[in-house]
Amino acid sequence: MLLSHPDKLLKEHLKNVSLIGDSILLQKRINFKSFSNDKIRQLNRINLLTHDIGKATSYFQDYIKNVNGKQNNDEKKSHGLLSGVLSFKIASTVLKDEALAFFSYMVVSKHHGELDDFSNFISALHGDENNRNLLKLQFESIDKTELQNVIAELGIDFSILDYTTDEFLADIDYLTSRKVRNKVKELLGIETFLLINLLFSLLIFSDKLEAIYNSEKMSIEDFIEKSTHRPNLLSSCVDNFKKGLEIKNIQMAKRRDEIYEDVVESVRNINLEEKILSINLPTGSGKTLIALKTALMLKERIIKEEGYNPGIIYVLPFTSIIEQNFDVFKDVLGSDDSKVMLKHHYLSERSYKWEKDGKKEEYSDAISEHLVESWDSEIVVSTFVQLLHSIFTNRNRKLKKFHSMVNSIIILDEVQSIPHKYWKLVNETFKAMALFLNCRFILMTATMPLIFSESDGEIYELATCKKRYFSEFNRINIDASRLENGMTLEEFKAFIYDEINRYEEDDFLIVLNTIMTSIDVFSYIKDEFEDIAEVYYLSTNIIPKERLGRIEKIKDSKNRKIIVSTQMIEAGVDIDIDRVYRDFGPMDSINQTAGRCNREWCGKKGIVTLVNLVNENHHDKAYSSYIYDTILMEETKSALKDKDMIEEKDIFQLAERYYNGLKSHGNDESDWLLNCIGELRYREAFEHREDKNSKAFELIKQEFKTVDVFIEADDEASEVWEKYQSIKLIADRFERKRQFNKLKKDFYQFVLSLPEQAVKKHVEIDEKEITFISREMLCSTYDKDTGFIRKIDRDYFI
Repeated sequence: MLLSHPDKLLKEHLKNVSLIGDSILLQKRINFKSFSNDKIRQLNRINLLTHDIGKATSYFQDYIKNVNGKQNNDEKKSHGLLSGVLSFKIASTVLKDEALAFFSYMVVSKHHGELDDFSNFISALHGDENNRNLLKLQFESIDKTELQNVIAELGIDFSILDYTTDEFLADIDYLTSRKVRNKVKELLGIETFLLINLLFSLLIFSDKLEAIYNSEKMSIEDFIEKSTHRPNLLSSCVDNFKKGLEIKNIQMAKRRDEIYEDVVESVRNINLEEKILSINLPTGSGKTLIALKTALMLKERIIKEEGYNPGIIYVLPFTSIIEQNFDVFKDVLGSDDSKVMLKHHYLSERSYKWEKDGKKEEYSDAISEHLVESWDSEIVVSTFVQLLHSIFTNRNRKLKKFHSMVNSIIILDEVQSIPHKYWKLVNETFKAMALFLNCRFILMTATMPLIFSESDGEIYELATCKKRYFSEFNRINIDASRLENGMTLEEFKAFIYDEINRYEEDDFLIVLNTIMTSIDVFSYIKDEFEDIAEVYYLSTNIIPKERLGRIEKIKDSKNRKIIVSTQMIEAGVDIDIDRVYRDFGPMDSINQTAGRCNREWCGKKGIVTLVNLVNENHHDKAYSSYIYDTILMEETKSALKDKDMIEEKDIFQLAERYYNGLKSHGNDESDWLLNCIGELRYREAFEHREDKNSKAFELIKQEFKTVDVFIEADDEASEVWEKYQSIKLIADRFERKRQFNKLKKDFYQFVLSLPEQAVKKHVEIDEKEITFISREMLCSTYDKDTGFIRKIDRDYFI
């Protein structure tokens, strides 16, 4: 009997994988134009049923049964490419469509690896004598009678008994022939890209899940039962939650309620054909609850009117604000059941829990990790990186969640975080996902980038009176009068000294563009004002544990506060400050910083003062130029031209001017990536290669080489490091990984990502493991107020 895994029959594995993947696809409402739903389902089932038939070789069977102690690295036991070629033959026989059969070859042959460029799928067989000889050897070693029994039991209409070696080799030639290549090329484009991603996702998710379930003696039927009987979520829970909120400012509460009802009415009446939506509202207007209400209402309408049940995916640009939004959603829904809601980012716990018959249940580590990373829940709270790098990718691990995006309502909070160079890429891809995969997108921000054109009907605004709301939210003035002339750090210190003394009752927030300028200014402020105010420092130069602790202290304190920070304060940090001072940056960053000022609309207007700090030791070069793209800065200057004092109500118009300016610049990177996607050049589009000037997709571009450093800052850090050392001793790599995932959240509370050159000044970098700074080294490497001590001049600019 043929085996797929130790003690697992091949036919049982293939049947179970097919049951999982087919049940998931049947729940999806897809709308491809070039491929019928019936053909897609047949193709998906063929992929699921044939993905491991290459394991029928004697080489693999000897290996899995450990006959004669076969070595793990023996290439003859490999099965991916052989399975792919056989799946092509079976798919072309059953479907009578060589192009679809070629997609089966692509998906199946790489189901243990990464998707490759279309041309490499050809070259793997055409002209590669090593592969051809290996495939011939493997094919001839198959026990065809045993494999035919498997094929017959799986209900596949194909006979391998009379399939000769010559025919097999001829089919390899045909698979790579000009005729087949031309048929495939006729279908190339973003629609086919999305189809292959979906088919690949369904296969790798189902294959991994079945293997894990099998190893833990669990029932596949239980998973299918869970996935088809989903929890019922009601949008009324948001209304109930709002009723219990404490009202701090009656005026603000009334405005938020008006905006909330406006959006609710829009969702109630919207044509469901509108699939790309906007919630463009001022900061502090309650967008988070509005977004959840919107998504739940849409979910209810789609279930009732279109007959399928969409998931909800809510993404934010930074992990630092996921926790607070997740906690809000958890309170609104009154549940921490993973089937209802889960969070996923690189630090999140891989735990999948639910309640059954009044008892808490939890999956094993392996199943939990698989389901969390595959976004198997009604509501997922995650990051832009997780979302976009799971669409624009060829990576196996990333693509296993792609099928969970299909039919989903995807909310992108603070959407201005998407770089301008990717606007066209996102525009065309999201429109294609809306059309073919029935996805819905809700773009949400106070400063809406022109990724989609409202005037051209590409996006539908749910806040019908948004211009009025922006005109009425007039809580701050932005003083831009000092931007024309550069200001040195010493001049800025003198200026801020006078300001703090003049406005002696106000809280201050000072936002600098670089770590070293922020440390310089903080040290000065602390020396001068520590006796009259609480002085705080915030940046990514201090460990996350301390950073979060300081933010909580700031929020809880009733005393006068002076906060010095880098632009990390823009990332949704919920504080309310009287006066804000910011080194010049792009328009969206200025607006985000301004959002920390007078959020609750006290009796007087808040003031945001912009300055243009320059480095007198570097030809008066602006510090902003070390951080931000020149195009962003030029368009911000253009938008603010001749504006000395800007009222909050004018920000909407200025943001439009800024984004219109950005849109006038080219989309070279988007065009290149769209061309790669259309031609299925997966590796070229999504893998960075040092040997080429790569334009591969990268949401957060790293300008300099960094290294992760663990700071043994206190007793808790010592305990965590000790646990980490014990985990490293675990022999089994999968168990080692599972144990580290449990520790990961605590572990990374003490980790900094730092410039490599700065770290080298203190300690030898560990190339294989995370670099460690012990408690004995803290006095020379880590300052209790400002964090990692940087010794080199270059770090002044980062």
